[in-house]
Amino acid sequence: MIPRKQTAMWGVLCSGLLVTAGCGDSAPTASQTGKLNTAPPLESEESQPADDDAATAPVDTSDGENKTTAAANVDLQGMTFAAPADWSRNANPVFVEAEFALPGEDEDARLTIMKAGGDKQANIDRWVSQFQMAEGDKPSTSEIDVNGQTATVVDIRGTYMDQRPGKGPQENYRMLAYIIPFSATDNYFVKATGPKETVAKHEEAIAEFVKSGKHK
Repeated sequence: MIPRKQTAMWGVLCSGLLVTAGCGDSAPTASQTGKLNTAPPLESEESQPADDDAATAPVDTSDGENKTTAAANVDLQGMTFAAPADWSRNANPVFVEAEFALPGEDEDARLTIMKAGGDKQANIDRWVSQFQMAEGDKPSTSEIDVNGQTATVVDIRGTYMDQRPGKGPQENYRMLAYIIPFSATDNYFVKATGPKETVAKHEEAIAEFVKSGKHK
């Protein structure tokens, strides 16, 4: 039989051993458990930010052509046109909406643009009357598409009876005139008049200028 004093001492010793065994890592608290379970979720592919360079990279739709060369730079009352860089525009035209000088070797040609009414054939007849053509020569007419409209082209050659002050009969001249339908009563008239060589030099550019026309 163990004495009462030894029993008490043995109980104290056992209690100490139990306390010591529990003095390691203590169980996590509720707040610590919460911290362990709050790791950020994986970001989905849909929420990934787009690459800035890829998002803003321009799409090349020019097919190798510089589209800015076709930008309209002649803004008139009812239409716009794109003029070549080598044409010189008159800042103060008289009786017309726009006027250009088309450079030539010896003499420039003059191109004018205006909106007016009147019968188409009556205008053509008036232009023809301003020329003395060689015997057997006649003006030629053709058609081109301008902004979905059928425009008439008139080509006249001969001696031009220039009515401007200080002018007079101009030999070996040519007029390229374009009649562009605009409304039920009006047309746009584009006329290039000058030495045959100068007009021929710009003939393709004149046609492209007219074809660039757009109604506003």
